[in-house]
Amino acid sequence: MIYPETDTISNIELSDDDIEFIDRIVEEIGRGEESVIPILQAIQDRYRYLPEPILKRVCEITDITPSQIIGVSTFYTQFRHRPVGKHIINVCHGTACHVKGSVSIQDAFCRQLRLSENIDTDPEGIFTIQKVACLGCCTLAPVVQIDGITYGHLTPDTVPKVLDDFLSSSYKLSHKSELDDGLIISEGEEKGEIRLGLGSCCIAKGSDKVRSELIKSVQKHKIRAKIKRVGCVGICHQTPLVEVVMPNKRSYLYAKVTPEDVESIVLRHFKPKGVFRKIANITSKIIDKALTDESWEPITRYSISVRDPHVSAFLEKQKHIATEYAGSISPTDLDEYLENGGFIALKKCLTELN
Repeated sequence: MIYPETDTISNIELSDDDIEFIDRIVEEIGRGEESVIPILQAIQDRYRYLPEPILKRVCEITDITPSQIIGVSTFYTQFRHRPVGKHIINVCHGTACHVKGSVSIQDAFCRQLRLSENIDTDPEGIFTIQKVACLGCCTLAPVVQIDGITYGHLTPDTVPKVLDDFLSSSYKLSHKSELDDGLIISEGEEKGEIRLGLGSCCIAKGSDKVRSELIKSVQKHKIRAKIKRVGCVGICHQTPLVEVVMPNKRSYLYAKVTPEDVESIVLRHFKPKGVFRKIANITSKIIDKALTDESWEPITRYSISVRDPHVSAFLEKQKHIATEYAGSISPTDLDEYLENGGFIALKKCLTELN
């Protein structure tokens, strides 16, 4: 036996595809003891856990022993020895979440999913629940994350609603076309940049949905604007944050932006392309006001400035070192990082210091 406990599927025979897969990754990664972690990671990426028959095959064709696999796979929490559900629920048990009642939140999920003691996957195989140290969204504690979608300020009573919302939602966080950096919607000279914070707190507060609305709005009005995601700005309690930077470098910062606010922000700084679009935009506002009998409130009330006393008092105490350009450059754009002095210290160590 590879596992220290009985594996319920250990009697399943390997298929030709299974054998071909494991033989291929061993050939690519290596057969020595030093390859045990990347091999286990490759196996879990494919099967979402570590099936014992696959591990036995690894031991047969490599120098890796069963005891080494047991030692590594039980030491690192990333590895799972049991089949997992289609969706993973990560319940944060960091300090802030613990103080706010994360234990009762996890108990509520277990009750809702009918999980008995020491069982982490529901009978239908839809959800697997696991405890994590910290999700980095302390301002939203207690927090859970389901497949990258974060829910905050939870109570035991809201747990059923969270599961219903997740299952019924058609929104997909991993939609690649909406996560590409530096998206310029309309051809021609760039008229400005719209920066959107996509740190963990921003995501948890819905900045990904705000970004979707930004893309729709600038496409609709054919506006030449670059939509850019940036890292943490450092004002987590004001998220989601949107910053509009004009060609003259003047910037406008908006806090607690919702998808419904987006079009007003865009049209405040960018004029729709073409006379007919401008007329259509004005007409649409008039019709909406007539039909809904609601007065339109200017988006100015969402605007904040880093010079505002309450904002500056908060930011002035922060000193960005590793995150010096947070809020202005994309955390996933290596070229932009290099343009702003990235790896200068490393280069100095490698070329100037003995």
